[in-house]
Amino acid sequence: MTLVERTVEEVSRGRVFALLPDETQAQIRALSPDEVRAAAERAMARPMTGPTSQASRLLMNPSLAVQWLSVFEELELPRRLSVYEPCAGGSEPVLLALEIYSDGAGEYTTVNLNRILAGQLRGKIGKLRSRVRIIEDNATTGGDWLPERSVDVACFHHAVNDLLQTAVAEPRGMDTRAIEWWSNERQMIEWLAEEHRACQLGERAQPALLAAVRYAVERVRPGGWLLFDHWTWDGHREQEWFPWQLFCDLIPLARRWIEEAGLPLRERPLPGLEPRWWMALQAEAGES
Repeated sequence: MTLVERTVEEVSRGRVFALLPDETQAQIRALSPDEVRAAAERAMARPMTGPTSQASRLLMNPSLAVQWLSVFEELELPRRLSVYEPCAGGSEPVLLALEIYSDGAGEYTTVNLNRILAGQLRGKIGKLRSRVRIIEDNATTGGDWLPERSVDVACFHHAVNDLLQTAVAEPRGMDTRAIEWWSNERQMIEWLAEEHRACQLGERAQPALLAAVRYAVERVRPGGWLLFDHWTWDGHREQEWFPWQLFCDLIPLARRWIEEAGLPLRERPLPGLEPRWWMALQAEAGES
């Protein structure tokens, strides 16, 4: 079974479907098989193709959950999985993958800056049995949220851009804790593009990302993992305000910064996933 075929099965009638809110399940049942398959294929594409349909919006996060589940399986992570996810926002793919992979016996902690998005995430966990903690704080500040060497994996799901955007927006007076994220994201991206053109990402953006990564390195157990993914939408390609090349290369940029920082991590390839959009870093045994 291909990943797309598995995704169609999981999001339309399988284990992912069973975890979705009742209203979402009803909306999915109303879709045709062709709409479900097209939405699953789009969620797997990099960049994601346009236009964005109602079905693709509805099924994007459930489809991404299947991809995360397949990564957990590929790496043969412990079944009683302990996950740390910085900057989850209102996005639940990692949570759904954890719940299924651990059969409800997992533990999940997210450090989530934006209060509105954190509230949205709380509204999506009603059917989960895993232990879930949602902490409203800044993932770059290194708070005492988790003991050292206490988690199996740190998942940076579409988080690199959020960390960089926040780092350039806060000094400009934007309160990223309280804003409505999506209506303000274009401004954050434009500021990020401005700093990138001026070769100033090393001033605020790079230190912010590395602070979040260092915290994760200190929290994963020896041999544990830091996993990163990113995606962007093809519809942004021709938008003058959108830094297309930067957003297509955020994972390579993060990879370079992490390598230059000399952190005790070793990259492992993920079969079938492009290094431009995914990165799997294993903590060296005996290191923190």
